[in-house]
Amino acid sequence: MNTSRKPLSVSLVILAVWLVVVVGIGLLQVGGQPTQLDELIKNQIAFGVLGAVIFLPLAITYLKWWAQVGWKGPDNLRDLRLLLPPALSLLILLLIVLFTGLPPARVFVIVVINTLMVGISEELMFRGVLFHGASSSFGTWRAVWITAILFGSVHILNGLITGDFRGSEVQALFAGMFGVWTAVLRVRLDTIIPVIIIHWLWNCLAFLAGPPGWVAFSLSTVLFVYGLLLLRKCRRRKVGLAEAADFD
Repeated sequence: MNTSRKPLSVSLVILAVWLVVVVGIGLLQVGGQPTQLDELIKNQIAFGVLGAVIFLPLAITYLKWWAQVGWKGPDNLRDLRLLLPPALSLLILLLIVLFTGLPPARVFVIVVINTLMVGISEELMFRGVLFHGASSSFGTWRAVWITAILFGSVHILNGLITGDFRGSEVQALFAGMFGVWTAVLRVRLDTIIPVIIIHWLWNCLAFLAGPPGWVAFSLSTVLFVYGLLLLRKCRRRKVGLAEAADFD
């Protein structure tokens, strides 16, 4: 099978397997009983996410897609300044954690491990494999929206574990907003590694801090708007280059 000619279909197959692993093993772990995500993330290793962290690198290695998913250092270190707004948001969450106090050591370690696995799994899947597939067929700008919408949508499936689909819909909205600015950063930096780190720290601090709703909403909205501005600049730059090429 020549996977280089149909990355979109291959990435969708990988997404389907990823969903079966994450959701299927997650349901088996909780025994089909409604369980809050906080309880799962803080009290035990999430085996569904662990399975995804094992599966994705194997799939990417088999397909030889490591460069395509952005597993490399940034081409221009000056572009790292684009990480300043997310870094400031993480600092706010960190201050909330320090103000409210750290949990017991066991809970802290489990949260760090689980959120690191989530960051690796979800970024490799959506801003890595799926973004490569979508951008190959629809272009970068559309791929940002496609991956963000799908990223938000799959979070509705958390309702299968928690039993709270209304809460999952709210989470899906936040995840969709998160998916926009992280995808844009992945494009502008041309690497997925900083985005994995941001995703990990964001989830880790959010679970540890349990920030008030208005804080989480405010930070998410600001970063979403920031992502839109970066996306608009990126599109203008590409249009400008295309016009210059036509002129030449």
